This record gives sequence, structure tokens and C-alpha cells, in this order.
Amino acid sequence: MRSLNRFIGIALVTSVAIALASCASGESQSVASGQTEKTPVFVDTFHYEDNVAEFGGTVLVPTMEHHISKDSNAVYCATMLYAWDKAREIFQEPIAVSSQYRDLQLLNASTSHQNTLKPSEYVAEGIANGNSVVVRSRFEKDLPFDVQFNTFDNRLKFKGENVPAFGKAGASGSECQEQIKILYYQNDRHFLVKLIPEDAKHEILLYMPDHAFSTFSEMQQKVSRLVEQGNRERKMEDSKWKYTFSVGDDELLIPKFDFDISTVYRSLLGNQFTVGQDNWTIEKAWQQVAFHLDENGAAVKSEAAMEFVLGIEDAPERPQPKKMIFDRPFYVLLKRVDASQPYFVLWVANTELMVKE
Repeated sequence: MRSLNRFIGIALVTSVAIALASCASGESQSVASGQTEKTPVFVDTFHYEDNVAEFGGTVLVPTMEHHISKDSNAVYCATMLYAWDKAREIFQEPIAVSSQYRDLQLLNASTSHQNTLKPSEYVAEGIANGNSVVVRSRFEKDLPFDVQFNTFDNRLKFKGENVPAFGKAGASGSECQEQIKILYYQNDRHFLVKLIPEDAKHEILLYMPDHAFSTFSEMQQKVSRLVEQGNRERKMEDSKWKYTFSVGDDELLIPKFDFDISTVYRSLLGNQFTVGQDNWTIEKAWQQVAFHLDENGAAVKSEAAMEFVLGIEDAPERPQPKKMIFDRPFYVLLKRVDASQPYFVLWVANTELMVKE
């Protein structure tokens, strides 16, 4: 395995924080015992940065089921849901959410994060202190490529803007083509490609869709169907050409990414839920994601924190060169090979999160 030092700047970082305040006045109940007692509110010293205002064309979403706009970049990572699961462990009772809090309902009901990472790949921990509960989750994963991809300047235009790119084009660097697997190909405007890192238990998927989806969950369902369709087509004589990357003819060009964004989920602030007889109110809801992807590979580092305070098919086509160029909106997914859902998804609608020339 290569040293992480060779991939400085290649990282995905996600941090999430939710602070919940009691709906009750004066008295509170301990989470563990349920006995009434007067205890001080735990003071969370975690630093919650918020720089989302610097990214006018990007939003973060806490679940795969949250609505996304086709006109803005959108970023999802599973750490918020892993932290929420840790809260469930501590409460040891079902969490009930009123229908008036739609975003919190989605968070509470989501299961898309389950089994996206092995238990050994992340840490989830919690602290109960009087009438306060703090939970955090984190993980990190290096995904370098065994062979460096080619780089391209002034070769890729995304919506008319030049952006640095990497991938494979022409006869040079043919050894990196073994890291490319075409999972589905209809034409140069609708295809799905897999990049294979050194750790073959993980994969990087890039999906050029024929239309935008309203949620990442809907997109993932379509991706799963396309993988199945591709598996069938690669066995058919008249379509198996689509699934071979031909050196000198086929091209793959991918924009490079580099961003660090954090946000307060204001749509969750003030939301309330019930655990047993106790009412809770969300005071803080925060997430951070930093991501870098280039010809060397990717690395993942993610953290989440929450604080709770008691009270408130088509006709056969002739073989032709495939130009898989990501020059219009597309999706990036990071997932385990043996998982049905990704742990990170990026919808790319503009160049805001890309490396610039």
C-alpha cells in the first residue's frame, strides 16, 4: 500500500453535530434512569464552523432521501446517520417525530446508510452526562489508485468552463486502463463507469445520467438497475463492445475536485421529537465535508457529532469509439463493493467544487 503522504490533499471529511435542548422548564430526566433530577446542561466545546455562504451553488443534505435541486451541487455523507444511530443506542427507546418536522422525519426514517461501512471502518461513541447526551461518529479510508491516471489541462470544458481533468485518452498510459470498468453504456450522454482503487473492497462510481433525480435515493435505485442491465449486455455478442475500454479510441475525462464545506441545517433547528415521555428540541445541526479527487485516487476521513439536552433496453448498435467525458452534470459515488448503498454521493451541477485552471 502507498503511504498516505503521497496523497496529501486527497480527503473526504464529514462532521455532523446536533444539539438538543429540553422542552421542559426547570426539571429534567436522566436518559438512563428516567428519574427526575435537576442537573446542569452539558456544555459542548466542539467547534462548529459554517462556511456554506461561500458556496452559493452547493448544498449539503443529511440523508439520501432529502430533495436536491438539479441546479445546485449536492453533497451527502453517511456520518450524520451513524451518529443518529448512536443516539438511538443510548436512548434505548423508539424516537417519535411529528409529521410537521419533515426533514427530521427523513433523518429518523432513513436506512440508506446501513451496512455502507463495516463496523471496523468507523467509530461511533456517545457520552451521557446528567441531562445531556453527546454522540459522535467518524471514519477514514484511503483509496489511492495503483497506477496514476493521465492528467489533462485545457481538454475538458464543463458547461463551457475549462477545468483540469484526469482519466485516459490516447495510447499513452495504457496500464491505467485496467482501473476502468464500464458498468453501463448506452451512448456518450448516458453511461456509468467504475474506477478501481488499490483497495478492491471499495469503488468509485461516476454516473452520467440521462436526467437529474430529485433525491440521491432515486438515483441509486437507477444505478443498481443499470448495473444489472450492463451485466446482461456484456454477455451479448452485439453489445459487449460497449464494456471494453479500447486504447487509442475510447476516452474517459473526469474533472478534479477539491472543496471543504460546512453548514448549519437550519431546517432542523427547533425540530422536536419524543423518546418515551421526554421531549427534545434540536438546537444545533451541523455538517462538514471536504473532498479531493484526482489522478492519484481518493481518501476518506469523516466525523459526526450530536449533542442532546433533555427538555425541549435498446436496438443493437455498431461498435464506435466511446467518449465518456464528464462535461455536464453527473454523480460521484463512493461505496463498498459489497454494499447496496454508497457512503458518499456528490451531484455535480456546476464547477464550484472543482479544481480550477
